[in-house]
Amino acid sequence: MNCRKTIMLITCAVFAFFALSSLATAQDNTAKEKFNEGIEAEKAGKNDAAVAAYKAAIEADATYPDPYLNLGVLYFSQKNYKDAVTIFKKYTELKSDDLDGFKNLGFACVKARDIKNGAAAFDSGLKLDPKNTELLRGYAELYLEGSNWAKAVERYNAYLEANPNDAKALVNLGEAQQNLGNYDEAVAAYRQASVVDPNYDFAHFQLGSLYLNQEEWSKAASAFEKATKIDKNYWKAWYNLAVAYQAMQTAEDYVSAYKAYKKFMSLTARSGSSQVKKMRSQAKQIMDQLEAYFEAEAIDYE
Repeated sequence: MNCRKTIMLITCAVFAFFALSSLATAQDNTAKEKFNEGIEAEKAGKNDAAVAAYKAAIEADATYPDPYLNLGVLYFSQKNYKDAVTIFKKYTELKSDDLDGFKNLGFACVKARDIKNGAAAFDSGLKLDPKNTELLRGYAELYLEGSNWAKAVERYNAYLEANPNDAKALVNLGEAQQNLGNYDEAVAAYRQASVVDPNYDFAHFQLGSLYLNQEEWSKAASAFEKATKIDKNYWKAWYNLAVAYQAMQTAEDYVSAYKAYKKFMSLTARSGSSQVKKMRSQAKQIMDQLEAYFEAEAIDYE
């Protein structure tokens, strides 16, 4: 039976995953039937039944590639990245000319932080399509997620040659450069990201965080101010803005710090995060100290 195959696009994070969504043929009738059962189970939202059916199809015919593909996508959607890597790897062994198969394997490796298999997958995919944007970017993200900063820089530079206006990639490049201690290069990457996309608040936040770590308080405050103007609810930026102002140690800056802490407190009032609770406790102590200072110096701070 010749059955038409269509592609179902499944979006996971920033990755595009491809699974077969129509009935297909196999050498073994049982494998074909189980694969089709899996597709029908997925359509009905019964993912556990779909996983079982795809596994049964593979057991019936281990050379039948289609159930590996769909099973891998299901594992990925369930955040079972390790098994997704295993299954996608088997699929690419059976379908060594399928570009999407190598994409899926590479993207799963990014999430699993499996650099060895990921590098092999992206290399194989790039042999089929050397200029593929998804593969070039995925390769860079593989090394970023694996904290291999030097390789991440190398791969992001390769990707950005053809895609210079990707603000997120520029920020990721900046992060890798920063972790290598290349601060000038990191600043340049963050600044370029903010030029490419002036409304990308995270680019300003990252730049501010770098300056904060280097105790360049005024530059840090300027960057965090831009982030909070873009997103008035960016509580992390408000907190860091308060820290930067406080460190400048003038009466005017103390007032600005107090107001930033106050904004942070209002934005996080309902947060149950242990990290946020700790930050709120610290902010409250500092605000109490600042209030005492303002009252002693007769400074209007509201």
